[in-house]
Amino acid sequence: MTTFAERLSAVVIRPDATALERVPGRQARWVAAQAVVAGVLWLTGLWSSHPELSLSLALSIGPIAAIPRRIWALPLVSAGVVAAGLGVAALGAPAILGAGAAAGLALALLLPEETDALDWINATLATFAGAALGLFAAVNLTGALEGTLLGTVLLASLVGLVASQGLLPVAIRPQVRGLPTRSQVQRTLREPYRPPVFRGLDLFTRARPHAPDRRTRAGLAEVAGWIYKLQLTLQSHDDALDTIDPEAVGERIARCLDPDESDSFTRERQQATATHLQRLLDHREALAQERRRTEALVDYALAFLEEASAGLALARQLPGESSPDRLPEVLHRLRDHAEAGDARRQTSRELAHLQV
Repeated sequence: MTTFAERLSAVVIRPDATALERVPGRQARWVAAQAVVAGVLWLTGLWSSHPELSLSLALSIGPIAAIPRRIWALPLVSAGVVAAGLGVAALGAPAILGAGAAAGLALALLLPEETDALDWINATLATFAGAALGLFAAVNLTGALEGTLLGTVLLASLVGLVASQGLLPVAIRPQVRGLPTRSQVQRTLREPYRPPVFRGLDLFTRARPHAPDRRTRAGLAEVAGWIYKLQLTLQSHDDALDTIDPEAVGERIARCLDPDESDSFTRERQQATATHLQRLLDHREALAQERRRTEALVDYALAFLEEASAGLALARQLPGESSPDRLPEVLHRLRDHAEAGDARRQTSRELAHLQV
């Protein structure tokens, strides 16, 4: 008999293809925005007077351009990236190091995909390394154009292109795929078909904090998403079944098989019609069987999530599993204190008895 962990680990977790498809577009927006900002800073003269500050400011625009829906965070991201760049520069190191690390962390926090501490570290390191390598390559490639508008734009574009590789670590990691939102459920499913999906989402939310790793969380999410897909299938089966009234079709078949019809052409057409209608009833029976199977799979998936939620709750470490390290020492002191108190009270009683 396979255990819950073995069944859950059998779920195939792959990188989210949608997230990978978004990477080129996000990188293009990052590079374009950074190039435009660099050009504006060159035209205002700020680039020539404060190149490190200007490059840090241009780099801070990249994460926001990659994820434009987070435009509200632009002041915070710009301030944080510029402050990190200036702070590193004050220590005598290139400002791009601090600015790249801050831009990578901001990117990981702004991404709409689910991220955790490991994603933050990966994105920070990737953007940090990419910004540094991009600046090194750009300086060597655009040396002849140094100080010109074209050279500045090319330098900023190359730095942005390599720094934007910080998008890749999150895009290629295993994703929680197929988990619907509540608004999506309400939009696509009618009222009678929603409760199992909401139950599955609640079970996933309850079990997720106790999951030991991302693979387990992704497996739970796929089961919850599977319930949503099953309910969509169930709804479509019911819609198809509602269009076929077996009693009405049976009456039509009976009318087509009229033995009193004398015209051969009419009789043949009626017999052909009866054959098609009979096949329609066969299809309806097959649809009804598939509906029963789908409904059974929904019950199975919900039971699986209920077992998972209970199993993870049971598997998590509880305070009663181990005692504090200093418990023996504390108990020993309490016993000594109790014995000392008992001796003190006994002495007091004996002295009181002698005084009498």
